[in-house]
Amino acid sequence: MIRGTVAIVGRPNVGKSTLFNRLTRTRTAIVDDRPGVTRDRLYGIVYFDDDRENGFTLIDTGGFETEGVYYQPFSENLVWTQTEAAIKEADVVVLLLDGKSGVHQHDHELARYLDRLGKQVIFVANKIDGPEQRSAAFEFYELGVTDVLTVSAAHGRQIDILLDTIQEKLAAIAPKGDARLSQGAPRIALIGRPNAGKSSILNRLTGEERSVVSDVAGTTRDSIDTALTFNKKDYVIVDTAGIRRRSKIHDKVEGLSVMRSLQAIERADIVLLVIDAKENLTDQDARLADLAASQFKPVAIIVNKWDLVPDKNSNSARDYERDLKIKLKLLQHVPVLFVSCLENQRVHQIMNVVEGLAEDYDRRVETRKLNDALRTIVYEHTPALIRKYSKRPKFYFATQVRTRPPTVVIFCNVANEIQESYKRYITKRFREMLGYGNGPLRVLYRSKAEVRANKDKQSQDSKRGFSSGQQVQAEQDFDYGELPEMSDDDAFSPPDAE
Repeated sequence: MIRGTVAIVGRPNVGKSTLFNRLTRTRTAIVDDRPGVTRDRLYGIVYFDDDRENGFTLIDTGGFETEGVYYQPFSENLVWTQTEAAIKEADVVVLLLDGKSGVHQHDHELARYLDRLGKQVIFVANKIDGPEQRSAAFEFYELGVTDVLTVSAAHGRQIDILLDTIQEKLAAIAPKGDARLSQGAPRIALIGRPNAGKSSILNRLTGEERSVVSDVAGTTRDSIDTALTFNKKDYVIVDTAGIRRRSKIHDKVEGLSVMRSLQAIERADIVLLVIDAKENLTDQDARLADLAASQFKPVAIIVNKWDLVPDKNSNSARDYERDLKIKLKLLQHVPVLFVSCLENQRVHQIMNVVEGLAEDYDRRVETRKLNDALRTIVYEHTPALIRKYSKRPKFYFATQVRTRPPTVVIFCNVANEIQESYKRYITKRFREMLGYGNGPLRVLYRSKAEVRANKDKQSQDSKRGFSSGQQVQAEQDFDYGELPEMSDDDAFSPPDAE
């Protein structure tokens, strides 16, 4: 059971993100020597044991900054707004102190602030890398505390003692269970170029200032996970850093942010590509869309800032969508939604689109219906003659072998010689006839000889006690069910095409 919420707060560059990564056993938070890298709230799960049964939610925050010590490009202290929200949400607060630089005026201000809120606070001196340095923590007692823990987040020293202390504090409070990051919930990644409005969309969907929003491009740095419940179903929305072309990335932190964004696409169940309506679809947007499509992710295109497009008429959205899909040849089936976060126009429809994509991603069609559709498709449009063999492809049998994404395997006589245009035609007709909707559909082709060879190979390897070859392993992952004999007499081909 995940019970309780703990927030890590402190001055910039005291090691909050390093401690967050250490406790969550991840590399979620970006860590750099420069101060002011973390801006948003980052959530993670910390487990007390290896069984991963009991734990708590941990929040990483940006550093406490004032006018005299300010590292952000924003006119307002937006980072502190996020930190305040984390503190108010937390059951226990870990005030992290810098054991090397000693007590700072900001430490006093934070301690007084937390005392006024009546929060349960654990004072922790970081960067104490050995027993000989423990005396450096003595000066922190001037903050008016009775106990200061000493740890080294970078080296993992005394982390077990910190976890025991957190567990004791939470047990005394008896907080309620927290389902903020529901395990197994579909993950929705918001991707796009900088300043397209991804964080604004997240804030509108969640109804709170979950991410820092400003006119400064590149405001978001970390990939931010946020739980959301829609129609009694749990989702996790991932706000990502804007992705620019590689040639324009010269900053180490931006490079790390982009890497996290690309990893978010890989981990996502659904991808929302957010584009700026004023700039149309750029080459970088198209590359991001193709990246998601190549991984068979359900994709929706969110055209933000639609209110800023001048001279719109009743056909503007239709024409805009047509131009988009001309450039996105692999994503003709994806839904396109025109929104304005500033005016809150149609943002509420995004989750309806997500819900539909999630259903399409899990869709399964009966084998009988698949083969009926395949027979109709072949009769409607006969495949071209293969000059190499002086014969046409013959299709014997089709079956869906998995979902997420829906994957259909078609058995035929010459799998490698079928024209790509005819493969696209079959995929398009399957989508139209069988209700695969707007999600990805993967159609694979296997020849009789290939299936027979794989079965023989699996039989030999099983006798030897091992499996060799990635292709064999891939075939073992598919559940073909009971395959027919696949004779030429039973092939799907019109009489006049023989």
